[in-house]
Amino acid sequence: MLPKKKNLEEERAKHTVDSLYKDYVDDLFSYALGFGFDKQTAMDAIHDVFCRVCIREREVQEIQNPKFYLLRALRNQLIDTYKLKRNYSEVLTGEITDELPYKIKITVEDEIIAAEEQAEVSQKVDEILSILTERQREIIYLRYMQECSYEEIAEIMQISVPACRKLLYRTLLKLKHNNTLVLFYLLLSINVG
Repeated sequence: MLPKKKNLEEERAKHTVDSLYKDYVDDLFSYALGFGFDKQTAMDAIHDVFCRVCIREREVQEIQNPKFYLLRALRNQLIDTYKLKRNYSEVLTGEITDELPYKIKITVEDEIIAAEEQAEVSQKVDEILSILTERQREIIYLRYMQECSYEEIAEIMQISVPACRKLLYRTLLKLKHNNTLVLFYLLLSINVG
C-alpha cells in the first residue's frame, strides 16, 4: 500500500505549473492555431489558461489527466476570445461555438521527406479534409493528433460521449465513402511516425 501512495505523490509533484507548461505548450499552441487564431492570440490564450492554473495550483495537483484539462481550458478560452471579436448579437444566437472554425495543418519533418514531398502530402491531406465540416476536422485532430479519449473529446467539444462517438464514426464513414479513408490513415502514419 505504501509504495502506491508514494507513486501518487510523486505523480502529483510532477504537475507543477512549470512542468505542465514545458510538457504541453507545443500541443496547446498547435491546437489553438487550428482554430485560425494568429500566433500572438494563441499564446495570449495559453498564457491566460496558465495564469488560471497558477491561481488554482492546489487544484492542479489533483488533476488526473493534465493534457485533457489544459486542452479543454484552452478551447473555452479561445471560444471566449472568439466571442469577444464577434458582434454582440451573434453571441446571443449561440451559434458561435458551433461555428468556431478548425483547420488542421499537417507538418512533416524535413529530415524524413524533402520539401517537395512535404508540400504534396500537405496538399493531399488538405484535399481529403476539405470534405469535412469544422467539427469533423476538430474531432480528427483531437482523436488522432492529440490522442484524446472519447470522454475527453466529448468534454472539450461540449457534447455527449455518444454524440462524440457518432461524430467520429460519421467522419470516418464520410472519408470512406469518398475513397479517402485509407489515404488519410496512410498520410496520418507518415505525419505521426
